[in-house]
Amino acid sequence: MEQSEEELLNKLIILFVMDKMDIGLTESSIVKICYEENGWIKQPLICNDTVNRLVASKLILKVRQGREKDCLCTLTPDGRTCLANFYTRIPESLRQDISEFVKVNRMDYKRKQVYKHTYFKNSDGTYTVQLKIVEPAVTVLNLELNVANNKTAKYIHQNWEKKAASFYMNLLEQLTE
Repeated sequence: MEQSEEELLNKLIILFVMDKMDIGLTESSIVKICYEENGWIKQPLICNDTVNRLVASKLILKVRQGREKDCLCTLTPDGRTCLANFYTRIPESLRQDISEFVKVNRMDYKRKQVYKHTYFKNSDGTYTVQLKIVEPAVTVLNLELNVANNKTAKYIHQNWEKKAASFYMNLLEQLTE
């Protein structure tokens, strides 16, 4: 079955984004990058379908993140080879746009995918804040804090992505001294 130029370009865009990001990306992150934030792919369903076709072609591998429900998508060696052979079919201006976007946003996406956080109100009026560090194959840290009020829970929740790495390093240092 022959694919259209648009289908080929969509596949190459996703492969190029994944190559430049050089981190595993959730399918929702791929849709956010390629459709919502940049419009490189015209519809979210097309984006999802393209990811699934790349997985079926073994150009992308989906890896479950510990117990998380969203899988990380990573490039396979065949995906890298395919991109190397056909990346020139992506217009140079688009390659530059993607490269610039990745340069500015890569660490934010990494933090969002690796540093998970949520909070909720308990029946006694306190709040539970759940904080995680999730690597591709394992949950490295899973911490639940019970705090007195919404303001504290929200503050911890909002700061987790910025402070998770140093918190984890300090915790390990303290526990292994």
